[in-house]
Amino acid sequence: MLLGLVVGSPASAGPAHAGPPDESESEDTGLHLLREAAVAGRTRGYSGTQYVTAWGRSGSVSSVLEVRNVPGEGLTVRAQPSGQVQLVDPGSPAGGMSAPSEMMLTVLARNYRVVAAGEGSACGRPARLVDVVRPDGTVAARYWLDEAGGPVLRREILDGQGKVVHAGAFVDLALDPAREASAHVPDPGGSDLGEMPGLRALGWRFPETLPGRLELFAVHATSPGYLYLGYSDGLSVVSLFIQSGVLDEERLRGWHARRLNGHTIWIRDSAEQETIWASGGHVYTVFADAPADMVDAAVAVLPHEPAPNLWTRLGRGASRLLAWAGFFR
Repeated sequence: MLLGLVVGSPASAGPAHAGPPDESESEDTGLHLLREAAVAGRTRGYSGTQYVTAWGRSGSVSSVLEVRNVPGEGLTVRAQPSGQVQLVDPGSPAGGMSAPSEMMLTVLARNYRVVAAGEGSACGRPARLVDVVRPDGTVAARYWLDEAGGPVLRREILDGQGKVVHAGAFVDLALDPAREASAHVPDPGGSDLGEMPGLRALGWRFPETLPGRLELFAVHATSPGYLYLGYSDGLSVVSLFIQSGVLDEERLRGWHARRLNGHTIWIRDSAEQETIWASGGHVYTVFADAPADMVDAAVAVLPHEPAPNLWTRLGRGASRLLAWAGFFR
């Protein structure tokens, strides 16, 4: 889809209204609980059905996932009603980010407090609650962790106004018998910045942080003139794709234009909050599993060029006419 738009390339339960924990709580009392659940999400065998809802700029999008985790093989997800089957990382957006990697947990602890928040239940199973708290004391996320040593039962992400913007929960869950703990815990999806020095040397310029405490954790050049950048705050992921060329706006069916600080960006309504625009001979595309206010702030600080005004366009047209006239002399 990205290549086609570029020309001239060189939960089953309702949202929880979580309140901030006791302000006297100042330590990450829940980080070890979340780490244990993340390990279980990769090493414990289980199967079940998950209900996932994301609230984007224009409403909600929901899906039902049939999941099966086999230690040593990975997490298989079958989406309904499409029936599409994928083998995914449980710490990625496609895997619900229910088993964050150690890198994600490190970033999470750097940006937030992770605190134990009591007990509860999800899909009929006893659970321990963990809140992820912003520096201002508001809750950014809440987790329901299986007391029987299983994976995350439920996960909610809240925006800065306290509104739930992403929720995923098991409707039913069956745990395989516990096995003896392995000495090695698989941890894919970590920081991948090995290509950054070489890309800098080639002239690429890109920020290492974005608003919302988003930190660069992955950078890849996948083809000439085409760059992928991954940012995360430990909870959400914002993916940025940069490609040389100009945007073919005539092919943007299903997208709508929006003015942002004097320039035009294009948005497509979806749970991924897709945004695309052109600037400085490049096309920028953002896909995000993050609150809309975080995405908007990140997009705003990236390179933009204002759309040319009427006089600029007339001047360019006149220049072309003069050039053509000179050609026929």
